Amino acid sequence: MKNTLVIASIVGMALVTSASAQITESGSLSGAPILASQLTDLGPGAQDNNRDYANNTGPVGQTFQVAAAGTAYSVSVMGRGDSASAWTTGPLPFTGTEQWVLQLGTVAGNGAITALQTDPLTGFASAGPNITDWLTFNLTTPQALIPGTTYEWTISVDDAAHTGTPWMGLAHSAGDAYAGGSAMNNDASMSSIAGPDGGTTPVMGGFAEPNPAGYDYVFAVQAPEPTTIALLGLGGLALVAFRRRA
Repeated sequence: MKNTLVIASIVGMALVTSASAQITESGSLSGAPILASQLTDLGPGAQDNNRDYANNTGPVGQTFQVAAAGTAYSVSVMGRGDSASAWTTGPLPFTGTEQWVLQLGTVAGNGAITALQTDPLTGFASAGPNITDWLTFNLTTPQALIPGTTYEWTISVDDAAHTGTPWMGLAHSAGDAYAGGSAMNNDASMSSIAGPDGGTTPVMGGFAEPNPAGYDYVFAVQAPEPTTIALLGLGGLALVAFRRRA
């Protein structure tokens, strides 16, 4: 009985604290509570090659705020239909060898980013060359978010040789659809321009440079799903029961 209770507790906690970050692809968002989102999609079409791709020298991202305190468990973004494994060869499926990075941070009034966590993610293989649905990036460690703070997420993708050739385009709104932040590039300074990769490795620059087009990416920052929280509670109760019986 004691062993069973201990195992239940460990399983409950493991569901909320990830051992490693993961990427999943889906046609719709999960049922997890949404802490912040912008769900207006312009749809597949022409993009700004200098701004809207995860392999830019200033990787793509979005600033956001939350209306109520919560714990971020994942960041989901919508693909734009022009994803690829190598920009030099045209659209190709991701093979699982690409190296992704998801950064979550705070943004100061001057645009300076302080990273809260930076998660490497590998092993995502897509079924086809064009992703027009949701990619969900699970955080290694759930992150507490509070109202009144401006946050950012940034996504970059690279290859093992660090040539910057894999690329991923993000869907965005037709205009300024989100009041809590803006599309941006994680660039070296507020005065620099996030240019296309050109074979250069994408680097988190530490400044949130707003996209001059004034739109927002299609995204959702989500908390753990209710079933996960319930299992965590069950695990915690099991641990208490174990301690009382020990």
